[in-house]
Amino acid sequence: MSSERMELFEHVEADLILREFFQEVTEYAIFLLDADGLVATWNEGARRIKGYEHDEIIGRHLSVFYPDDGDGTSPEAVLSIAESEGSYEEKGWRVRKDGSHILVHVTVRALNDDAGELKGFTKIVRDVTETYEYRQELERSRDRLERTEQLADIGGWEVDYETGDLQLTDGTKRLADIPPDAELTLDELRDHFHEDDRAIIDEAIEGARTDGEPFDIEMRVITATGRTRWVQVRGEPTGNRTNVRGAVRDISDRKEREERLMVLNRVLRHNLRNNLNIVSGYARELRRDLDGVDIPALGDGDHERLHETLENISETTRGIDAELRTLDKLVDAASRFSAEAMVSKTNRIIENADGLMSTGEKARRFESVVKEGADRRPVRVDDVFTDLKQTYEQKYPEVEIRLEPGEQTVLAGEHSLFLALDELVQNAIVHNDEDCPIVAVSSRRLSGERVAITVEDNGPGIPRTEREILKRGKETPLAHGSGMGLWTVHWFVTQFDGEVSIEDRAEGGSTVEVRLPTPEN
Repeated sequence: MSSERMELFEHVEADLILREFFQEVTEYAIFLLDADGLVATWNEGARRIKGYEHDEIIGRHLSVFYPDDGDGTSPEAVLSIAESEGSYEEKGWRVRKDGSHILVHVTVRALNDDAGELKGFTKIVRDVTETYEYRQELERSRDRLERTEQLADIGGWEVDYETGDLQLTDGTKRLADIPPDAELTLDELRDHFHEDDRAIIDEAIEGARTDGEPFDIEMRVITATGRTRWVQVRGEPTGNRTNVRGAVRDISDRKEREERLMVLNRVLRHNLRNNLNIVSGYARELRRDLDGVDIPALGDGDHERLHETLENISETTRGIDAELRTLDKLVDAASRFSAEAMVSKTNRIIENADGLMSTGEKARRFESVVKEGADRRPVRVDDVFTDLKQTYEQKYPEVEIRLEPGEQTVLAGEHSLFLALDELVQNAIVHNDEDCPIVAVSSRRLSGERVAITVEDNGPGIPRTEREILKRGKETPLAHGSGMGLWTVHWFVTQFDGEVSIEDRAEGGSTVEVRLPTPEN
């Protein structure tokens, strides 16, 4: 066979192979366009993807596939770029024969002869609508998960103990104040567990890996910003037990409510029982005295004064109305009694009744601040100091109050901050046994985005039991404070991500330091 015939045969054979391949590829739409962009031929994949029959599309311009409202590159610009640069790629929306839109990846290449003259174009189109919709649905699912985690304060986690691989959802990172793009190791994550609770989570994880047991525990975590949060951690092993996965939920609010109810219950139960016992004891003594003592009669003025005193007692201690009404009747009926003894005992009743009223007032103040809760705003410390000065100069003129506010601003509730400092100053004054009580209140900027407010006094100091409870952050049946004072301060401060510490002063007295974030934090 001559070389010319062989060359012709090979050319025909190559063309047949190319055409066969051209038609068998159905996952892609392949077009041959002339130099003007008119469709010269196409494959079966183009018919399937575009929806047109062969005779409906041959000879038509490729712009037929572009939507009328398309805001991408025009078909004329596509051909121009491909001619000048050799090829062009893009992803965009196209329209099918039935009017539906599909997202496609398009590659257009210029076809030039040996002399460099443009002869036409190849156009390869891949339908990526399904992939796009899948990714869109995946993105929507991720968005729903993220919103759910935000609304419910929950997160997810998974640990591979063979490889050490740790996966945390954004919700879990958010609970620990960890940046969403941060990658933690197991050891770094463990550093966020409260040191007293690490054994709890270690035991739970070991049980899941060894015995295949799921777990549900409550523990504390220390966030990246230094806050302490209570969380509920649930976990379960995977089939091979090398992986443990689960969820974590913020339960700080619930824990705080439980602790608040426990302390309020203890304070009210303890104080009410003690004070009512005293009131009842004196009332019984007065009754016995009135029934059995035969002494000169009271004067009209004495009787009127005692009657008025007991009426005031009845109004102040509503919870013991029955006792006081009985006592009032006895006084009205008495004709002879020692005015001095009776006034002394009724004054003790009033003292204890006032104590009960004070406890109730503290509880009401506490609840008002709890309601203020998350209402955080920049608060100028010097404005709060000014209010304190006005309050205590009038209330305790004999006490030396030293105020050094500085020009600091904290992120808190103004009412909450005032009541916290008011409690500390009040505590420093009423428990001070010095002849010249001194209370100093000052503020300073700490390194980082925190401000320290300090209350110092020259009194006897704060009992160690109260300090220990404040340090632990909770009470126990064997360790609890004597009242609501420091606990009130603790709640006021911690709800704004602050801390409280207490130290003895070398020269006598105590230093209480409240640390709060600044608006920049």
